[in-house]
Amino acid sequence: MKNIRLLATSLLVAVCAGFSSCGDDELDIKPIENHNPSESSKIDKLFDEYVGGNHRITCRGYAEFESTILFTGLNAKHLWFALYEKTETKGIKFEWIDKEETDTIQVIHKGYGEYDTIRVNRFFPAFYKKTPSGNIVTVSLNDYYRQHIFTFGNETNRTELLKNGSVPKDWFQESIFIDNCCYSDLGSIIYEAKETPRIDSENTTLLSHVDGLIIRSYYANGGYIEKGAFCRYNFKDATTVWETPITAPFDIPSNAKRTYILTGNATNVWEYRCEVLFFDGTKRDFTFKINIDNGKIVTDEVKVTGISINEQSVSLKQGEIFQLTATVQPDNATNKKVIWSSSNEAVASVNQDGLVTANSAGEVNITVTTEDGGFSTTSIVTVTKKQDDYTSLIIGKWKMTSGDAVATHVAYKGDGTFEYTSTEDSSYKEVGRYKIDGNKLYEMYSDEDEWAISDILLLNSMTLSVQELEADGVTPSGKKFAYQRVE
Repeated sequence: MKNIRLLATSLLVAVCAGFSSCGDDELDIKPIENHNPSESSKIDKLFDEYVGGNHRITCRGYAEFESTILFTGLNAKHLWFALYEKTETKGIKFEWIDKEETDTIQVIHKGYGEYDTIRVNRFFPAFYKKTPSGNIVTVSLNDYYRQHIFTFGNETNRTELLKNGSVPKDWFQESIFIDNCCYSDLGSIIYEAKETPRIDSENTTLLSHVDGLIIRSYYANGGYIEKGAFCRYNFKDATTVWETPITAPFDIPSNAKRTYILTGNATNVWEYRCEVLFFDGTKRDFTFKINIDNGKIVTDEVKVTGISINEQSVSLKQGEIFQLTATVQPDNATNKKVIWSSSNEAVASVNQDGLVTANSAGEVNITVTTEDGGFSTTSIVTVTKKQDDYTSLIIGKWKMTSGDAVATHVAYKGDGTFEYTSTEDSSYKEVGRYKIDGNKLYEMYSDEDEWAISDILLLNSMTLSVQELEADGVTPSGKKFAYQRVE
C-alpha cells in the first residue's frame, strides 16, 4: 500500500523553461521550431559546464529547476538525459540512456490511414520512473508528440507515438496509469478502466492496482465540511465501494481546515489523527480508527474473555422466584450485555435481568450468554411442588416410628384411599378414604361415617408427623404418630 505521488522530478515541460539544438539531417523537411542562435550557444555552454565536452549529444535540450538542471538529447542516436545538482561540484544525480536507437525522422500515424513525417529537433522526458526491473520514461518530441518507453533487462516496450499524448500517473507497485490504461513496469496492460482516474494525490492511498482510499470533501446538514469523508473507490469500474463521514468529537465550523495523518495501518483497521485548524488560528485534533474493508468506524473496545454465574444449581418450589447474577470478564469489558434463556420455560422461565420464576416441577437449564464473543455458562434449576401440597407429598408407604396405634404401616394412595396393616398381626387390615384441606388430613374408615381429623406436619420428604384432633378440629387429643417413608 502506498500513497499516490507524482515523481518529484516528473519533468513536466510546462513547469520549466527548456531549449534545444539539433544537428542537420539530410531529409529536406522544414523544422518544426526555429531556434535563436544565442540560445543554442547557451545550451552548448551549459553542456560544456555540466556534462563536459561531449559533442556526440545532439538535439539538445535542458530545463532548470530550483536546485537541479536537466539535460536531454540523443547520445549516438540513443535517447539520453541526466540530472545534475546546481552546486559548485555540479554532481550528477542520475542518468538514463535508451537501449534502442531513435531516428530524428519519425513517421506518425494520424488515423484513418493518414501519416505525418516529422523531423525531430528536440527530445525531452516528460516522465521518468526507476523500477526494480528497469525504467519507465515518457519522451516528448518537439513538445507535441509523446511516447512511453518501458525498459527491463535487455528488452524494451514502446507505446505508439501520439500527438498531445498524456503524461503518466505513478501508480501502485511500480505500475503507471496512461489515460484509462493501467500498465505494469514491463509495459503490459493490467486493465482498462471505465474512465481515466481523477485523483488528488495528497489525499489518496492506493490499496491495489484497482482500488484505493480517498479522503473527500463532504456535505452534511446543508453545510460544507472540508475533507470530511473517507471513501473506498474502485478505479477500474469507476464506482464507490463505501463512503463514511468522519464525525469529530467537537464542533468544527465549515471554514476550518482538516488534515488527516495516517498513524497506523498494520491491519485492516487503519488509525488516523485529524488535525483541525480554525480560522482564528486555534488548533485541535482527534483520533479515530476505520476498517478499510467495510468503512466502519472502530472503537477501542475491550473484548469479553469469559462469564461466570452466582449459582451453578438452584432448588425452587413451584411459584418461587430467584435472582441469578452473571459476571462478565474482564471487569472493564466494553460490551457487558448478556442474553438469558431457559431450556424449558414450562418448568422455569427467566427474564433478561436474570430473574428466574419456577413454574412447574422438573429440571431446567438456565443459560446466560455474552453478546460479545458468545461466552456462556449454565445454572441447573430444580423445581418441586409447593411444600403445602400434602396430597402429593404423603402418597406412598410409611412405617410408624412412634405412637400406640395397632397399625404399624400405612399406605396413602393417589385415588383418595388408604390402607392400614400391621407387621405384628398379619390379619389386620383396615381400608378407608382420605381428603386433605390445607394441613388437615381427613380420614374416614370403611365402617365409619364421620371424618377423623389430623394435623399434618411433614418434616421432610422422608418423615411425617400426624397429631389427632377432636371432632371439632380445634382441641388436640394429644395423640401423636410419626412415620418414616418406606417407598
